[in-house]
Amino acid sequence: MHRPDGVVVLYNPDESIWLNITSYIDHVNLLYVVDNSEQKNINLVEKIKSHPNAIYIDNESNLGIASALNRGAKEAINNSASWLLTMDQDSRFDETSLQSLIDFAYSLPEDHKVGVLSPVHKTINTAIPVIKDDISTVEVDSVMTSGNLISLKAFQTVGGFLEKYFIDCVDHEYCLRVKSKGFKVLLYQVCYLEHNLGDIACSDFFGRKVYYTNHSAVRRYYSTRNRLDLFFRYGINFPVFTSHELFKILTEGVKVLLFEQDKLKKTLFMFKGFFDFICQKFGKIID
Repeated sequence: MHRPDGVVVLYNPDESIWLNITSYIDHVNLLYVVDNSEQKNINLVEKIKSHPNAIYIDNESNLGIASALNRGAKEAINNSASWLLTMDQDSRFDETSLQSLIDFAYSLPEDHKVGVLSPVHKTINTAIPVIKDDISTVEVDSVMTSGNLISLKAFQTVGGFLEKYFIDCVDHEYCLRVKSKGFKVLLYQVCYLEHNLGDIACSDFFGRKVYYTNHSAVRRYYSTRNRLDLFFRYGINFPVFTSHELFKILTEGVKVLLFEQDKLKKTLFMFKGFFDFICQKFGKIID
């Protein structure tokens, strides 16, 4: 039976994360657990180290999600893997649906041009797509990182995840670059991933439900800066997708002002993200 390698990135996790890991660890050959935490969860680390499929990698500080994903990909390439499962710590697969994703990946012909194969992400504010005419896959511009199978052949062709982004839009930049190089990003519509997008809350606004993520001020900084860079990198080739991401800066800023706490700090950090983009200042913010 074919099995991919996998990578999951940890950042200050609690022990419940182990339940997420158990939903996929037995479906991979080796799982590289890259720990970006400043404070380690010793009990969780011991559980990880005791599993025969897991390789624990301590980054000793937060080097960003892009760096951690690249570390896992390089380990998988050294292990002669052809596919890499990329996971966030807050995601888990529905029952046996991961195996269907893996089986589909390994059923592709040797000369396939699939760069990224993604499950459907089930979140509190997204609907499950309706499959029509027995079409199991659909080509898309971009997908979130968690739950993807990435082709390591494509990875070596297009280069790794963009580390200067640190976090936020790392997935979108990689997918758009993959497509720019002639590879496909496919959504596999019969595989489901339960994905928690931060501390999502909902408020009633003139009779309509409005969802917002309650991301920290630092996350607001990264999303603003990196979305602006994404638009200027790929806006010509992917105008609809990048314009939508650009518009999110405005809509999320409005939600911050209307619904979220810490409004002033988050707004100031969004402006800082804008000015750092103008100055082409990337990498980790010192907040």
